[in-house]
Amino acid sequence: MNVAFDTLDARFGRMRDYLAGLQGARRMACRSDLDPLRFPDLLPFVNLIDVVLENDAVRFRFRLVGTAQSEAAQLDYARRFVDDVVDPASRPRVLEDLTRVVATCMPHYGRYGMPFPGRGFIDSERVFYPLSADDRMVDCILALHHYPDVALPQIGAQGWHLGAWRQALDR
Repeated sequence: MNVAFDTLDARFGRMRDYLAGLQGARRMACRSDLDPLRFPDLLPFVNLIDVVLENDAVRFRFRLVGTAQSEAAQLDYARRFVDDVVDPASRPRVLEDLTRVVATCMPHYGRYGMPFPGRGFIDSERVFYPLSADDRMVDCILALHHYPDVALPQIGAQGWHLGAWRQALDR
């Protein structure tokens, strides 16, 4: 399924173009190619999700969670598995989207309500972008989120967030 980037918020197209510039002749960019200083305004809305092969099954673990994401969820879920922290009502859809990215090696768009403490379900858009170290298998997914109907506070990219990015990128 191709993502119709021209119908979405411009930030999704910016990330697509950034990753396309990194991948060159490869099918996918690599996590180690990422430079968070190239998209500092998006950092609070970005998650990095590791694809973990475990006992012939695929699981997804949050490597890095953007500050706006953590604040909205009122939970720091970095280093935890999706199936351990995502609300049971939303979990099947999120896992289906992540699995589709792994199977197709293509970005995937999703829009659905996500539960947030004290706020009920918030309309949430996201594009999941595949990343690969060997250009064959997706080993990490960059998730960029957007909340069209909610004014979340603007959180700067300075401070612990850049440090967390450097650590997540193994630098």
